[in-house]
Amino acid sequence: MSTLNLGLQGVALKRDQMSSESETLFDMVNTLDDIRKKAQEYSDLEFELKESIAVSIPATEEEIAELFESIFNIDSTLKIEETTQAQIRRHPALVEFIKTHCRVRAYSFQIKKCNNPACLYCKPIRLPLNEFHNLSFLPDPIPSQDNTDHYATFQNVYGTETTEEYRPTYMQSQANAEPIPKSILIVTKIRGYINCKNCGKRRCVYSDKSLTCKEQEDYQQAMDLYSYSCGAPIFSDDYYLKEVVFVHTRISCDSPIEILYYSSRRSGNYPICYYCGEREDLVTSSQSLKERFKQIYPLCEGCQENGKEFYTKGEIKTNGRASKRRKHG
Repeated sequence: MSTLNLGLQGVALKRDQMSSESETLFDMVNTLDDIRKKAQEYSDLEFELKESIAVSIPATEEEIAELFESIFNIDSTLKIEETTQAQIRRHPALVEFIKTHCRVRAYSFQIKKCNNPACLYCKPIRLPLNEFHNLSFLPDPIPSQDNTDHYATFQNVYGTETTEEYRPTYMQSQANAEPIPKSILIVTKIRGYINCKNCGKRRCVYSDKSLTCKEQEDYQQAMDLYSYSCGAPIFSDDYYLKEVVFVHTRISCDSPIEILYYSSRRSGNYPICYYCGEREDLVTSSQSLKERFKQIYPLCEGCQENGKEFYTKGEIKTNGRASKRRKHG
């Protein structure tokens, strides 16, 4: 078995052996572009390469339906196609369950019974209570107090409150300065938008100049192969477009929508909730709020139900005369 490195966030795929002729041709190429060109010359290579790689199905339709049947016991209004954070926020019952019964991390999702007799979802505890009370969520890795170059042992941190602050990717995102030149972070430099695969929020894509036809083609080809996540760069360090096309990297899925998005007039721009990026069920701001602020950013019903308020900028300062005219107007 050989490994084909697709360069997709470090993912490697194993494949079956091809014929000796195709293996020889395949050994002659290095990049995906080279592979495509070689496959165009030799149709057998294209066919055998496709046959040698199989996509693993992480969950069947039946398994997904079975999972949602359990979730429907918590919130029957949820739909199977609603899987992004923005969509889930519109279901307060499910949001509350996750808050009280779950621990969400970048690489894990844990659920634990609450042992609340009044809970509508948890069945009675079957373990001896002393054993149940000793059960904790899996801890986050934290440095050892004796040697900060190593993580503390599981035994020393299990049962303690930990956070993701020492997760390597989180630390890296906090330590690295924003790579985008400040001169590019203006509304006229926005060339398009990209959606996070995890939270669904739209992020702005910047470049100093409009992309050439070749750059646009390579950019679109990269987007077809890449699943973007908030805080991650679009391209690897050795790809030439890394110095041409930019996204914010000092952000996470918890970050709101960029302010510049609402000033952009690029094709494909439409109003979305400032907090979660939801496009539908936007709340209409009151007239009194419009009279107090120059800029009022969109707010969806789900975020409003979760306690969010309109994010505003530019308070309008008026004297008594102006206030009086507005009152009587």
